[in-house]
Amino acid sequence: MSVTDASPGNFDQIPIIDLSALRSPVLKERQQLAKEIFTACEQVGFFYIKNHGIAEDIITSLHDMARQFFTLSQKQKMDYYIGRSRKFRGFMPLYSEQPTDTDLGSAPKPGPTSPGAFSESFDIGYEVAADPLKSQHDALPPDTFDLYGDNQWPEEDVLPGFREVYLRYFAEAMTLSRALIRIFALALDLPEDFFDPMVKNPGATSRMLHYPPQPVAGEVKVGLGEHTDYECFTILSQDQVPALQVLNARQEWVVAPPIPGTLVVNISDCLSIWTNKRFKSTIHRVTNLTGQERYTIPFFFGVDYDTTVAVLPSCITEDSPACKTPFKAGEWVRHQLTTAYVGYEPEPPTQGS
Repeated sequence: MSVTDASPGNFDQIPIIDLSALRSPVLKERQQLAKEIFTACEQVGFFYIKNHGIAEDIITSLHDMARQFFTLSQKQKMDYYIGRSRKFRGFMPLYSEQPTDTDLGSAPKPGPTSPGAFSESFDIGYEVAADPLKSQHDALPPDTFDLYGDNQWPEEDVLPGFREVYLRYFAEAMTLSRALIRIFALALDLPEDFFDPMVKNPGATSRMLHYPPQPVAGEVKVGLGEHTDYECFTILSQDQVPALQVLNARQEWVVAPPIPGTLVVNISDCLSIWTNKRFKSTIHRVTNLTGQERYTIPFFFGVDYDTTVAVLPSCITEDSPACKTPFKAGEWVRHQLTTAYVGYEPEPPTQGS
Protein backbone atom coordinates (compact mmCIF):
# COMPACT_ATOMS: atom_id res chain seq x y z
CA MET A 1 0.00 0.00 0.00
CA SER A 2 1.34 3.39 -0.90
CA VAL A 3 0.84 5.91 1.89
CA THR A 4 2.61 9.14 2.70
CA ASP A 5 2.93 8.15 6.36
CA ALA A 6 1.48 5.55 8.70
CA SER A 7 -1.35 7.79 9.93
CA PRO A 8 -4.85 6.48 9.20
CA GLY A 9 -6.31 8.13 6.14
CA ASN A 10 -2.99 9.27 4.65
CA PHE A 11 -3.20 7.10 1.55
CA ASP A 12 -2.60 7.99 -2.06
CA GLN A 13 -3.79 4.78 -3.68
CA ILE A 14 -6.10 1.87 -2.92
CA PRO A 15 -4.41 -1.43 -1.96
CA ILE A 16 -5.03 -4.72 -3.80
CA ILE A 17 -5.56 -7.79 -1.62
CA ASP A 18 -5.39 -11.37 -2.88
CA LEU A 19 -8.20 -13.44 -1.32
CA SER A 20 -6.69 -16.82 -2.23
CA ALA A 21 -6.40 -17.68 1.49
CA LEU A 22 -9.99 -16.67 2.30
CA ARG A 23 -11.16 -20.27 2.57
CA SER A 24 -7.82 -21.85 3.40
CA PRO A 25 -8.06 -24.75 5.88
CA VAL A 26 -4.88 -23.38 7.51
CA LEU A 27 -5.76 -20.89 10.26
CA LYS A 28 -2.39 -19.10 10.03
CA GLU A 29 -3.02 -18.33 6.35
CA ARG A 30 -6.44 -16.88 7.15
CA GLN A 31 -4.92 -14.86 9.99
CA GLN A 32 -2.28 -13.45 7.64
CA LEU A 33 -5.01 -12.38 5.23
CA ALA A 34 -6.93 -10.86 8.16
CA LYS A 35 -3.83 -8.81 9.05
CA GLU A 36 -3.61 -7.39 5.54
CA ILE A 37 -7.31 -6.55 5.59
CA PHE A 38 -7.01 -4.95 9.03
CA THR A 39 -4.31 -2.58 7.75
CA ALA A 40 -6.38 -1.63 4.69
CA CYS A 41 -9.51 -1.04 6.82
CA GLU A 42 -7.65 1.09 9.35
CA GLN A 43 -5.60 3.10 6.87
CA VAL A 44 -7.94 3.48 3.89
CA GLY A 45 -11.37 1.89 4.35
CA PHE A 46 -11.19 0.74 0.71
CA PHE A 47 -9.34 -2.12 -0.99
CA TYR A 48 -9.49 -4.09 -4.22
CA ILE A 49 -9.93 -7.87 -4.03
CA LYS A 50 -8.65 -10.41 -6.55
CA ASN A 51 -9.17 -14.19 -6.59
CA HIS A 52 -12.48 -13.46 -4.90
CA GLY A 53 -14.29 -16.52 -6.26
CA ILE A 54 -17.09 -14.90 -8.29
CA ALA A 55 -16.79 -16.15 -11.87
CA GLU A 56 -16.10 -13.47 -14.48
CA ASP A 57 -18.85 -14.80 -16.74
CA ILE A 58 -21.47 -14.07 -14.05
CA ILE A 59 -20.14 -10.53 -13.63
CA THR A 60 -20.05 -9.97 -17.41
CA SER A 61 -23.61 -11.28 -17.80
CA LEU A 62 -24.88 -8.98 -15.04
CA HIS A 63 -23.24 -5.91 -16.58
CA ASP A 64 -24.84 -6.85 -19.89
CA MET A 65 -28.21 -7.02 -18.14
CA ALA A 66 -27.59 -3.58 -16.60
CA ARG A 67 -26.92 -2.09 -20.03
CA GLN A 68 -30.08 -3.73 -21.38
CA PHE A 69 -32.18 -2.42 -18.50
CA PHE A 70 -31.02 1.19 -18.78
CA THR A 71 -31.51 1.24 -22.54
CA LEU A 72 -35.22 0.51 -22.07
CA SER A 73 -37.47 3.50 -22.73
CA GLN A 74 -38.15 5.81 -19.79
CA LYS A 75 -41.78 4.67 -19.86
CA GLN A 76 -40.73 1.01 -19.55
CA LYS A 77 -38.29 1.74 -16.72
CA MET A 78 -40.96 3.71 -14.86
CA ASP A 79 -43.08 0.54 -14.77
CA TYR A 80 -40.67 -0.45 -11.95
CA TYR A 81 -40.52 2.99 -10.33
CA ILE A 82 -39.22 2.88 -6.77
CA GLY A 83 -42.16 4.97 -5.58
CA ARG A 84 -44.39 1.93 -6.09
CA SER A 85 -42.38 -0.01 -3.49
CA ARG A 86 -42.60 0.47 0.27
CA LYS A 87 -39.10 -0.98 0.62
CA PHE A 88 -36.78 1.09 -1.58
CA ARG A 89 -36.91 -1.40 -4.44
CA GLY A 90 -36.99 -0.57 -8.13
CA PHE A 91 -35.97 2.12 -10.60
CA MET A 92 -34.88 5.67 -9.76
CA PRO A 93 -34.58 8.21 -12.61
CA LEU A 94 -31.85 10.83 -12.96
CA TYR A 95 -31.65 13.43 -10.18
CA SER A 96 -33.77 11.34 -7.76
CA GLU A 97 -31.13 10.56 -5.13
CA GLN A 98 -29.62 12.94 -2.57
CA PRO A 99 -26.33 12.23 -0.78
CA THR A 100 -26.79 11.41 2.90
CA ASP A 101 -24.92 13.11 5.69
CA THR A 102 -22.22 10.75 6.93
CA ASP A 103 -22.01 9.44 10.45
CA LEU A 104 -18.81 11.44 10.70
CA GLY A 105 -20.80 14.57 9.90
CA SER A 106 -18.12 15.76 7.49
CA ALA A 107 -19.89 15.46 4.16
CA PRO A 108 -21.60 18.70 3.11
CA LYS A 109 -25.37 18.63 3.33
CA PRO A 110 -27.12 19.49 0.06
CA GLY A 111 -29.21 22.63 0.03
CA PRO A 112 -32.97 22.45 -0.52
CA THR A 113 -32.52 23.30 -4.21
CA SER A 114 -29.54 20.98 -4.70
CA PRO A 115 -29.96 18.81 -7.80
CA GLY A 116 -29.97 15.08 -7.15
CA ALA A 117 -27.42 12.60 -8.45
CA PHE A 118 -26.68 12.54 -12.18
CA SER A 119 -27.27 8.80 -12.29
CA GLU A 120 -30.17 6.38 -12.57
CA SER A 121 -30.46 3.16 -10.62
CA PHE A 122 -32.34 -0.11 -10.13
CA ASP A 123 -32.40 -1.57 -6.61
CA ILE A 124 -33.15 -5.04 -5.29
CA GLY A 125 -32.97 -6.43 -1.75
CA TYR A 126 -32.57 -9.70 0.10
CA GLU A 127 -35.07 -12.40 -0.77
CA VAL A 128 -35.03 -16.12 0.02
CA ALA A 129 -34.46 -17.08 -3.63
CA ALA A 130 -31.18 -15.11 -3.55
CA ASP A 131 -29.75 -16.92 -0.52
CA PRO A 132 -27.78 -20.11 -1.23
CA LEU A 133 -28.23 -21.19 2.41
CA LYS A 134 -32.04 -21.20 2.13
CA SER A 135 -34.53 -23.51 0.45
CA GLN A 136 -37.62 -22.42 -1.46
CA HIS A 137 -39.75 -23.39 1.55
CA ASP A 138 -37.98 -20.98 3.93
CA ALA A 139 -39.80 -17.80 4.87
CA LEU A 140 -38.47 -14.30 5.42
CA PRO A 141 -38.04 -13.29 9.08
CA PRO A 142 -40.35 -10.77 10.78
CA ASP A 143 -39.92 -7.54 8.82
CA THR A 144 -39.84 -4.99 11.65
CA PHE A 145 -38.20 -2.28 9.55
CA ASP A 146 -40.00 -3.03 6.27
CA LEU A 147 -36.76 -3.74 4.43
CA TYR A 148 -36.95 -7.39 3.29
CA GLY A 149 -38.18 -8.77 -0.03
CA ASP A 150 -40.78 -7.41 -2.46
CA ASN A 151 -38.41 -6.78 -5.35
CA GLN A 152 -39.86 -5.34 -8.58
CA TRP A 153 -38.55 -7.61 -11.32
CA PRO A 154 -38.87 -6.80 -15.04
CA GLU A 155 -41.07 -9.38 -16.76
CA GLU A 156 -39.37 -12.15 -18.72
CA ASP A 157 -40.73 -10.86 -22.05
CA VAL A 158 -39.23 -7.41 -21.32
CA LEU A 159 -35.77 -8.57 -20.21
CA PRO A 160 -35.31 -12.32 -20.67
CA GLY A 161 -33.05 -13.84 -18.01
CA PHE A 162 -32.67 -10.62 -16.01
CA ARG A 163 -34.00 -11.97 -12.71
CA GLU A 164 -32.15 -15.28 -13.06
CA VAL A 165 -28.78 -13.61 -13.73
CA TYR A 166 -29.21 -11.03 -10.96
CA LEU A 167 -30.20 -13.66 -8.36
CA ARG A 168 -27.25 -15.82 -9.41
CA TYR A 169 -24.84 -12.93 -8.85
CA PHE A 170 -26.57 -11.93 -5.59
CA ALA A 171 -26.13 -15.48 -4.26
CA GLU A 172 -22.42 -15.50 -5.18
CA ALA A 173 -21.94 -12.08 -3.54
CA MET A 174 -23.72 -13.35 -0.41
CA THR A 175 -21.38 -16.35 -0.18
CA LEU A 176 -18.33 -14.12 -0.60
CA SER A 177 -19.66 -11.63 1.99
CA ARG A 178 -20.30 -14.31 4.60
CA ALA A 179 -16.71 -15.49 4.14
CA LEU A 180 -15.36 -11.92 4.30
CA ILE A 181 -17.16 -11.08 7.53
CA ARG A 182 -15.44 -14.07 9.16
CA ILE A 183 -12.08 -12.61 8.11
CA PHE A 184 -13.13 -9.23 9.52
CA ALA A 185 -13.84 -11.01 12.82
CA LEU A 186 -10.33 -12.51 12.80
CA ALA A 187 -8.87 -9.09 11.98
CA LEU A 188 -10.56 -7.74 15.11
CA ASP A 189 -9.24 -10.59 17.31
CA LEU A 190 -12.77 -11.95 17.68
CA PRO A 191 -13.83 -15.59 17.28
CA GLU A 192 -14.00 -16.28 13.55
CA ASP A 193 -17.71 -17.12 13.83
CA PHE A 194 -18.55 -13.97 15.86
CA PHE A 195 -20.81 -12.47 13.18
CA ASP A 196 -22.26 -15.79 11.89
CA PRO A 197 -25.46 -15.68 14.00
CA MET A 198 -26.05 -12.12 12.75
CA VAL A 199 -26.03 -12.93 9.02
CA LYS A 200 -28.76 -15.59 8.79
CA ASN A 201 -31.02 -13.15 6.90
CA PRO A 202 -28.52 -10.40 6.04
CA GLY A 203 -29.46 -6.82 5.39
CA ALA A 204 -28.13 -7.21 1.86
CA THR A 205 -29.15 -5.06 -1.10
CA SER A 206 -27.78 -4.44 -4.56
CA ARG A 207 -28.21 -1.86 -7.25
CA MET A 208 -27.36 -1.31 -10.84
CA LEU A 209 -26.18 2.23 -11.56
CA HIS A 210 -25.91 4.07 -14.86
CA TYR A 211 -23.87 7.27 -15.03
CA PRO A 212 -24.42 9.04 -18.37
CA PRO A 213 -21.68 11.20 -19.91
CA GLN A 214 -21.73 14.86 -18.88
CA PRO A 215 -24.54 16.53 -20.87
CA VAL A 216 -22.82 19.90 -21.32
CA ALA A 217 -19.11 20.32 -22.06
CA GLY A 218 -17.32 22.02 -19.18
CA GLU A 219 -20.30 21.76 -16.82
CA VAL A 220 -19.71 19.04 -14.23
CA LYS A 221 -22.72 17.19 -12.87
CA VAL A 222 -21.85 14.92 -9.93
CA GLY A 223 -22.89 11.32 -10.61
CA LEU A 224 -23.30 10.64 -6.89
CA GLY A 225 -22.32 13.13 -4.20
CA GLU A 226 -20.03 12.69 -1.20
CA HIS A 227 -21.31 9.96 1.09
CA THR A 228 -20.52 6.86 3.10
CA ASP A 229 -22.38 3.56 2.80
CA TYR A 230 -24.71 2.40 5.56
CA GLU A 231 -24.28 -1.33 6.15
CA CYS A 232 -21.14 -3.31 7.11
CA PHE A 233 -19.31 -3.26 3.79
CA THR A 234 -19.88 -2.88 0.06
CA ILE A 235 -18.58 -5.02 -2.80
CA LEU A 236 -18.49 -2.97 -6.01
CA SER A 237 -18.23 -4.27 -9.56
CA GLN A 238 -17.06 -1.48 -11.88
CA ASP A 239 -17.00 -1.50 -15.66
CA GLN A 240 -13.94 -0.09 -17.49
CA VAL A 241 -14.88 3.60 -17.04
CA PRO A 242 -13.11 5.41 -14.13
CA ALA A 243 -15.22 7.75 -11.97
CA LEU A 244 -15.01 6.58 -8.33
CA GLN A 245 -13.06 8.91 -6.03
CA VAL A 246 -12.13 8.35 -2.37
CA LEU A 247 -11.33 11.13 0.13
CA ASN A 248 -8.09 10.86 2.10
CA ALA A 249 -7.14 12.61 5.35
CA ARG A 250 -5.52 15.46 3.43
CA GLN A 251 -8.89 16.17 1.78
CA GLU A 252 -7.57 14.96 -1.58
CA TRP A 253 -9.68 12.86 -3.91
CA VAL A 254 -7.92 9.61 -4.82
CA VAL A 255 -9.20 7.85 -7.94
CA ALA A 256 -10.12 4.16 -7.62
CA PRO A 257 -9.77 3.15 -11.28
CA PRO A 258 -11.22 -0.12 -12.59
CA ILE A 259 -8.68 -2.97 -12.42
CA PRO A 260 -9.55 -6.07 -14.49
CA GLY A 261 -10.25 -9.17 -12.42
CA THR A 262 -10.93 -7.25 -9.22
CA LEU A 263 -13.86 -5.96 -7.19
CA VAL A 264 -13.70 -3.01 -4.79
CA VAL A 265 -14.57 -3.44 -1.10
CA ASN A 266 -15.25 -0.51 1.20
CA ILE A 267 -16.11 -0.40 4.89
CA SER A 268 -19.54 1.02 5.70
CA ASP A 269 -21.04 2.76 8.73
CA CYS A 270 -22.22 -0.21 10.83
CA LEU A 271 -18.88 -2.05 10.80
CA SER A 272 -17.03 1.23 11.35
CA ILE A 273 -19.17 1.98 14.41
CA TRP A 274 -18.69 -1.58 15.72
CA THR A 275 -14.94 -0.89 15.68
CA ASN A 276 -15.33 2.58 17.26
CA LYS A 277 -14.40 3.99 13.84
CA ARG A 278 -11.05 2.22 13.82
CA PHE A 279 -12.19 0.75 10.50
CA LYS A 280 -12.78 3.73 8.23
CA SER A 281 -16.15 4.29 6.57
CA THR A 282 -14.47 6.54 4.04
CA ILE A 283 -16.25 9.33 2.18
CA HIS A 284 -16.41 8.75 -1.56
CA ARG A 285 -18.16 10.16 -4.63
CA VAL A 286 -18.66 9.43 -8.32
CA THR A 287 -18.11 11.89 -11.18
CA ASN A 288 -18.05 10.55 -14.73
CA LEU A 289 -15.90 12.91 -16.82
CA THR A 290 -14.93 10.38 -19.50
CA GLY A 291 -17.60 11.11 -22.09
CA GLN A 292 -18.62 7.43 -21.92
CA GLU A 293 -21.59 5.60 -20.39
CA ARG A 294 -20.62 4.07 -17.03
CA TYR A 295 -22.29 1.09 -15.33
CA THR A 296 -21.52 -0.23 -11.85
CA ILE A 297 -23.11 -2.81 -9.56
CA PRO A 298 -22.60 -2.36 -5.82
CA PHE A 299 -23.63 -5.07 -3.35
CA PHE A 300 -24.26 -3.74 0.15
CA PHE A 301 -23.83 -6.34 2.89
CA GLY A 302 -25.09 -5.86 6.41
CA VAL A 303 -26.17 -7.92 9.39
CA ASP A 304 -29.76 -9.07 10.03
CA TYR A 305 -31.85 -5.93 10.50
CA ASP A 306 -32.86 -6.84 14.07
CA THR A 307 -29.19 -7.08 15.16
CA THR A 308 -28.04 -4.59 17.77
CA VAL A 309 -24.87 -2.81 16.66
CA ALA A 310 -22.78 -1.86 19.71
CA VAL A 311 -19.17 -0.70 19.88
CA LEU A 312 -16.90 -3.65 20.71
CA PRO A 313 -15.52 -3.43 24.28
CA SER A 314 -12.04 -4.17 22.91
CA CYS A 315 -12.23 -0.97 20.83
CA ILE A 316 -13.14 1.30 23.76
CA THR A 317 -10.43 3.05 25.79
CA GLU A 318 -10.28 6.01 28.15
CA ASP A 319 -9.13 8.17 25.26
CA SER A 320 -11.66 6.67 22.84
CA PRO A 321 -15.10 6.27 24.44
CA ALA A 322 -17.85 4.58 22.42
CA CYS A 323 -18.62 6.73 19.39
CA LYS A 324 -22.32 5.83 19.40
CA THR A 325 -24.91 4.25 21.67
CA PRO A 326 -26.22 0.80 20.61
CA PHE A 327 -28.82 0.77 17.82
CA LYS A 328 -30.68 -1.67 15.60
CA ALA A 329 -29.08 -2.16 12.18
CA GLY A 330 -32.46 -1.88 10.42
CA GLU A 331 -33.25 1.39 12.16
CA TRP A 332 -29.97 2.92 10.95
CA VAL A 333 -30.30 1.67 7.37
CA ARG A 334 -33.89 2.83 7.08
CA HIS A 335 -33.00 6.27 8.47
CA GLN A 336 -30.19 6.69 5.93
CA LEU A 337 -32.29 5.44 3.01
CA THR A 338 -35.10 7.84 3.79
CA THR A 339 -32.59 10.69 3.64
CA ALA A 340 -31.27 9.62 0.25
CA TYR A 341 -34.47 8.37 -1.42
CA VAL A 342 -37.16 10.96 -1.95
CA GLY A 343 -40.69 10.22 -0.67
CA TYR A 344 -40.00 7.72 2.12
CA GLU A 345 -40.78 7.97 5.81
CA PRO A 346 -38.16 7.31 8.52
CA GLU A 347 -40.48 4.83 10.26
CA PRO A 348 -41.81 1.71 8.53
CA PRO A 349 -45.50 1.98 7.62
CA THR A 350 -47.86 0.52 10.22
CA GLN A 351 -49.64 -2.67 9.27
CA GLY A 352 -52.72 -2.02 7.16
CA SER A 353 -51.66 1.50 6.15
